[in-house]
Amino acid sequence: MTYYQLEKLSERLYRIIEIGDVCCYLVVGENKACLLDTGCGYGNLKEYVETITDKPVFVILTHGHHDHMGAAALFDEVYMNHDDMPVFKEFGVMQRRLQDAREHEKTKHFTSKDLIPTRESEIKDIRDGEEFDLGGITIKMIQVKGHTPGIMCPLLVEDRSIIFGDACGVSVLLFDKYSSNVSEYKNSLLKLKQYEEKYDRIYRNHGTFWSPKELLDNVIECCDLVLEGKDDHQPTMIHGFELFAAKSINEFGRIDKKQGNIMYAMEKAR
Repeated sequence: MTYYQLEKLSERLYRIIEIGDVCCYLVVGENKACLLDTGCGYGNLKEYVETITDKPVFVILTHGHHDHMGAAALFDEVYMNHDDMPVFKEFGVMQRRLQDAREHEKTKHFTSKDLIPTRESEIKDIRDGEEFDLGGITIKMIQVKGHTPGIMCPLLVEDRSIIFGDACGVSVLLFDKYSSNVSEYKNSLLKLKQYEEKYDRIYRNHGTFWSPKELLDNVIECCDLVLEGKDDHQPTMIHGFELFAAKSINEFGRIDKKQGNIMYAMEKAR
């Protein structure tokens, strides 16, 4: 079985697309490399990364959900904002990870033997604004509390690109006990907007894997509409949660063709 596909995005940045249609990013510097997220944990991601670079590799997890931390146990050095440790522990339960795998056509036949065991060894903390110098390229971590408490966006300084991941996208989920309410999330997005002049490209971990720069403003607008009670408030069911879409959607995304949306639980609409 082929578990991964590779795309080279720039001189130092690669996208690795996992069989379950989630991706992670490999940043290769002159001295070392950093893997940003580890997917769901299908196949041996470490061995695959070693076919791309011979530099020593460490891992940064943008947040603790199962489709971002799945293969973390394969690597010696792993970082994540510790505000997300409760998320990591809950979503790392093997039965929960296996249930998610079985919801996708390509992995519905998987058993626990097909998944890398959840990491139990040390995960080092990262704080907002912390930088990692790989040699010729620097990763600056920006905390964007919302989808989860500790979720972070890696800014690739010299590459003038940023990975919004699940922090800001076409359907941001504010849905469970770990998610912020809409007003708190808006404040996080306004902080993220302060970095807008430092990047030209936005990458994500799902769907098309990229977005135009107006994405951020579109999601901020969604926050405003929800807080003012003027959003489309379209009912939608995601991962077993009864949520509402701020802007009306169909199977292809927003009906108005713009990118950026919030799917929120009613108790988050404040």
